[in-house]
Amino acid sequence: MDILIILTTTVFVQNKVYIYQTDAQERVQTYLKSIKQWMLTGFNILIVENSGYSFPELEKNPKLQIISYCEKDIPECAYLLQNNSKGASELFAINYAFNNCKFKQSSFIIKVTGRYFIPEFENYLKCINLNNFEVICQNDPMRCEFLGCNKQSFNKFFNISLILKDQSYCNHIEQLYNERINNFDKVLICKKMFIEPTQHGGINLVNYYL
Repeated sequence: MDILIILTTTVFVQNKVYIYQTDAQERVQTYLKSIKQWMLTGFNILIVENSGYSFPELEKNPKLQIISYCEKDIPECAYLLQNNSKGASELFAINYAFNNCKFKQSSFIIKVTGRYFIPEFENYLKCINLNNFEVICQNDPMRCEFLGCNKQSFNKFFNISLILKDQSYCNHIEQLYNERINNFDKVLICKKMFIEPTQHGGINLVNYYL
Protein backbone atom coordinates (compact mmCIF):
# COMPACT_ATOMS: atom_id res chain seq x y z
CA MET A 1 0.00 0.00 0.00
CA ASP A 2 1.48 3.32 -1.12
CA ILE A 3 0.76 5.61 1.85
CA LEU A 4 1.36 9.35 1.92
CA ILE A 5 1.62 11.16 5.25
CA ILE A 6 0.67 14.85 5.05
CA LEU A 7 2.08 16.78 8.00
CA THR A 8 0.22 20.05 8.56
CA THR A 9 2.26 22.87 10.09
CA THR A 10 1.91 26.56 10.95
CA VAL A 11 5.07 28.19 12.31
CA PHE A 12 3.88 31.79 12.42
CA VAL A 13 0.57 31.89 14.23
CA GLN A 14 -2.20 33.71 12.39
CA ASN A 15 -5.60 35.14 13.35
CA LYS A 16 -6.98 31.82 14.53
CA VAL A 17 -8.77 30.85 17.72
CA TYR A 18 -7.53 28.29 20.25
CA ILE A 19 -3.79 28.83 19.96
CA TYR A 20 -1.70 28.00 23.04
CA GLN A 21 1.84 27.58 21.72
CA THR A 22 2.51 30.88 19.94
CA ASP A 23 6.31 31.17 19.94
CA ALA A 24 7.53 30.51 16.39
CA GLN A 25 10.86 29.02 17.41
CA GLU A 26 9.21 26.64 19.84
CA ARG A 27 6.83 25.55 17.12
CA VAL A 28 9.71 25.00 14.66
CA GLN A 29 11.57 22.80 17.12
CA THR A 30 8.42 20.80 17.89
CA TYR A 31 7.80 20.22 14.20
CA LEU A 32 11.41 19.35 13.40
CA LYS A 33 11.55 16.73 16.13
CA SER A 34 8.46 15.05 14.71
CA ILE A 35 9.43 15.37 11.05
CA LYS A 36 12.86 13.86 11.54
CA GLN A 37 11.27 10.80 13.14
CA TRP A 38 8.74 10.46 10.32
CA MET A 39 11.65 10.53 7.86
CA LEU A 40 13.00 7.32 9.38
CA THR A 41 9.83 5.46 8.36
CA GLY A 42 9.00 3.99 4.98
CA PHE A 43 6.24 6.53 4.32
CA ASN A 44 6.40 9.30 1.76
CA ILE A 45 6.18 12.57 3.70
CA LEU A 46 4.53 15.76 2.47
CA ILE A 47 4.92 18.81 4.72
CA VAL A 48 2.48 21.64 4.13
CA GLU A 49 3.34 24.93 5.84
CA ASN A 50 0.74 27.69 5.52
CA SER A 51 2.65 30.60 7.06
CA GLY A 52 5.64 30.71 4.71
CA TYR A 53 8.30 28.81 6.67
CA SER A 54 10.41 26.58 4.43
CA PHE A 55 12.17 24.33 6.97
CA PRO A 56 15.71 25.02 5.71
CA GLU A 57 17.00 22.76 8.49
CA LEU A 58 15.86 19.67 6.58
CA GLU A 59 18.06 17.99 3.99
CA LYS A 60 16.65 17.05 0.60
CA ASN A 61 15.25 13.55 0.45
CA PRO A 62 13.30 11.78 -2.32
CA LYS A 63 10.72 10.65 0.26
CA LEU A 64 10.12 14.23 1.40
CA GLN A 65 8.42 17.22 -0.18
CA ILE A 66 7.80 20.60 1.45
CA ILE A 67 5.07 22.88 0.16
CA SER A 68 5.15 26.28 1.84
CA TYR A 69 2.92 29.26 1.18
CA CYS A 70 1.28 32.22 2.90
CA GLU A 71 -2.49 32.40 2.81
CA LYS A 72 -2.40 36.13 2.00
CA ASP A 73 -0.41 35.39 -1.17
CA ILE A 74 -2.75 32.74 -2.62
CA PRO A 75 -5.85 34.15 -4.38
CA GLU A 76 -7.81 30.98 -3.63
CA CYS A 77 -7.23 31.69 0.10
CA ALA A 78 -9.11 34.99 0.09
CA TYR A 79 -12.06 33.40 1.88
CA LEU A 80 -9.76 32.41 4.77
CA LEU A 81 -8.35 35.83 5.60
CA GLN A 82 -11.24 36.77 7.90
CA ASN A 83 -11.90 33.21 9.04
CA ASN A 84 -10.54 32.39 12.50
CA SER A 85 -11.11 28.63 12.16
CA LYS A 86 -7.91 26.57 12.15
CA GLY A 87 -9.91 23.76 10.55
CA ALA A 88 -10.81 25.84 7.51
CA SER A 89 -7.14 26.61 6.94
CA GLU A 90 -6.19 22.98 7.48
CA LEU A 91 -8.61 21.69 4.86
CA PHE A 92 -7.34 24.19 2.32
CA ALA A 93 -3.72 23.29 3.16
CA ILE A 94 -4.32 19.56 2.72
CA ASN A 95 -5.96 20.12 -0.68
CA TYR A 96 -3.39 22.66 -1.87
CA ALA A 97 -0.50 20.41 -0.87
CA PHE A 98 -1.88 17.20 -2.35
CA ASN A 99 -2.92 18.85 -5.62
CA ASN A 100 0.56 20.32 -6.05
CA CYS A 101 2.73 17.47 -4.80
CA LYS A 102 4.77 14.76 -6.49
CA PHE A 103 3.03 11.98 -4.56
CA LYS A 104 -0.38 12.22 -6.24
CA GLN A 105 -0.30 8.54 -7.18
CA SER A 106 -0.47 7.54 -3.50
CA SER A 107 -3.28 5.11 -2.86
CA PHE A 108 -3.92 6.25 0.72
CA ILE A 109 -3.51 9.76 2.15
CA ILE A 110 -3.25 10.30 5.90
CA LYS A 111 -3.13 13.74 7.46
CA VAL A 112 -1.20 14.03 10.72
CA THR A 113 -0.89 17.24 12.73
CA GLY A 114 2.77 18.07 12.24
CA ARG A 115 3.80 18.19 15.90
CA TYR A 116 3.00 14.50 16.45
CA PHE A 117 5.03 11.41 15.65
CA ILE A 118 3.36 8.02 16.17
CA PRO A 119 6.10 5.42 16.84
CA GLU A 120 4.00 2.30 16.20
CA PHE A 121 2.00 3.65 13.26
CA GLU A 122 4.00 2.05 10.47
CA ASN A 123 4.09 -1.43 12.03
CA TYR A 124 0.41 -1.15 12.93
CA LEU A 125 -0.60 -0.38 9.33
CA LYS A 126 1.62 -3.15 7.96
CA CYS A 127 -0.66 -5.63 9.71
CA ILE A 128 -3.79 -4.19 8.09
CA ASN A 129 -4.97 -4.37 4.50
CA LEU A 130 -5.93 -0.75 3.85
CA ASN A 131 -7.43 -1.83 0.53
CA ASN A 132 -10.40 -2.95 2.59
CA PHE A 133 -11.05 0.54 3.95
CA GLU A 134 -12.11 3.91 2.60
CA VAL A 135 -11.29 5.98 5.69
CA ILE A 136 -8.98 5.76 8.70
CA CYS A 137 -9.47 7.64 11.97
CA GLN A 138 -8.28 7.75 15.56
CA ASN A 139 -9.65 5.59 18.34
CA ASP A 140 -11.69 8.62 19.38
CA PRO A 141 -13.39 9.78 16.16
CA MET A 142 -14.01 13.21 17.71
CA ARG A 143 -10.28 13.88 17.67
CA CYS A 144 -8.44 14.65 14.47
CA GLU A 145 -4.71 14.66 15.09
CA PHE A 146 -4.61 11.98 12.40
CA LEU A 147 -7.11 10.69 9.87
CA GLY A 148 -7.24 9.94 6.19
CA CYS A 149 -8.78 8.17 3.23
CA ASN A 150 -8.05 6.34 0.01
CA LYS A 151 -7.34 8.35 -3.10
CA GLN A 152 -10.81 7.74 -4.54
CA SER A 153 -12.41 9.35 -1.47
CA PHE A 154 -10.03 12.31 -1.16
CA ASN A 155 -12.24 14.99 -2.71
CA LYS A 156 -15.19 13.92 -0.61
CA PHE A 157 -13.41 13.39 2.70
CA PHE A 158 -11.10 16.42 2.60
CA ASN A 159 -13.51 18.75 0.80
CA ILE A 160 -12.89 22.38 1.86
CA SER A 161 -16.58 23.05 2.46
CA LEU A 162 -17.53 23.72 6.10
CA ILE A 163 -21.22 23.01 5.57
CA LEU A 164 -22.77 20.09 7.43
CA LYS A 165 -25.49 17.80 6.07
CA ASP A 166 -28.18 19.94 7.71
CA GLN A 167 -26.78 22.93 5.74
CA SER A 168 -25.47 24.64 8.88
CA TYR A 169 -22.00 26.19 8.99
CA CYS A 170 -19.46 24.28 11.08
CA ASN A 171 -16.63 26.09 12.85
CA HIS A 172 -15.36 22.97 14.65
CA ILE A 173 -13.28 20.75 12.39
CA GLU A 174 -13.67 17.77 14.74
CA GLN A 175 -17.44 17.82 14.24
CA LEU A 176 -17.06 18.16 10.47
CA TYR A 177 -14.61 15.28 10.20
CA ASN A 178 -16.78 13.12 12.45
CA GLU A 179 -19.79 13.64 10.20
CA ARG A 180 -17.72 12.74 7.16
CA ILE A 181 -16.34 9.62 8.82
CA ASN A 182 -19.92 8.52 9.48
CA ASN A 183 -20.75 8.94 5.80
CA PHE A 184 -18.46 6.03 4.89
CA ASP A 185 -19.14 2.33 5.37
CA LYS A 186 -15.57 1.01 5.42
CA VAL A 187 -13.88 2.83 8.29
CA LEU A 188 -10.76 1.72 10.13
CA ILE A 189 -10.94 2.98 13.71
CA CYS A 190 -7.40 2.62 15.01
CA LYS A 191 -6.42 1.41 18.42
CA LYS A 192 -5.17 3.99 20.93
CA MET A 193 -1.69 5.06 19.81
CA PHE A 194 0.76 6.09 22.52
CA ILE A 195 3.22 8.86 21.73
CA GLU A 196 6.04 10.76 23.40
CA PRO A 197 4.47 13.46 25.62
CA THR A 198 3.76 16.33 23.24
CA GLN A 199 2.39 19.80 23.96
CA HIS A 200 -0.97 20.43 22.33
CA GLY A 201 -0.81 23.43 20.00
CA GLY A 202 -4.23 24.84 20.80
CA ILE A 203 -4.68 24.44 24.54
CA ASN A 204 -2.56 23.99 27.67
CA LEU A 205 -2.50 20.21 27.50
CA VAL A 206 0.17 17.57 26.98
CA ASN A 207 -0.95 14.63 24.83
CA TYR A 208 0.29 11.13 25.66
CA TYR A 209 -1.70 9.23 23.09
CA LEU A 210 -3.68 9.78 19.89
